[in-house]
Amino acid sequence: MTVLWIMAASIMIAVLYILLQIRKIGTPTTGAKIDLASRPETALLVIDMQTDFTSIPTWDDAQIEGALSTIRSTTDSARQSDWSVIAIRHEFKGRLANLLNGWFNQGRGNAGSDGVGLDPRLALNPDAEFVKSVGDAFSSPGFERFLQDKRIGTLVLTGLDGCHCVNKTAQGALNRGYRVQINSAAVLAADPNRWQGIRDQLATAGVDFRLQK
Repeated sequence: MTVLWIMAASIMIAVLYILLQIRKIGTPTTGAKIDLASRPETALLVIDMQTDFTSIPTWDDAQIEGALSTIRSTTDSARQSDWSVIAIRHEFKGRLANLLNGWFNQGRGNAGSDGVGLDPRLALNPDAEFVKSVGDAFSSPGFERFLQDKRIGTLVLTGLDGCHCVNKTAQGALNRGYRVQINSAAVLAADPNRWQGIRDQLATAGVDFRLQK
């Protein structure tokens, strides 16, 4: 009987941990408001375009090639405009998180995975690269310090997934007072219908979707 209680308690703890991690991953961060007047610069963010995620069969060839091509051209335009180019990568943190991700997601995004690096088809040579373990890129303290040091006040978001990490990073940026633009042609979303609804919400909150490079 004691063994059964221990097993039941262990299962309950694991379930609670999973729920807490899901909530944490999906919660945008908050932070001090920036002074836009002192932040005249712009940065292009390439979010989670890692081989582990770009190889997911959710995307067809046309979708992935279209997004990769648009990100490459947007990067070229960013360079011409003297924008900073920042790569954001996702790595799951913690032994249990990596174990569960291995069971349910084939280990995609786990530290040490062969595909945790940027998709080489991007041919991206970023000015800076930051690793996060939750959806919002602002969860990485180094990322926020970089933006401050470079006097960046406008963020242009590309990458995946539109419904998750792109969305959460946009919200984290808005929470701090950044100007946010999203190039929809450079964003992948596994659920296009949900992404359309999120786009409408972000646009209402102040995100600019008019940019197409």
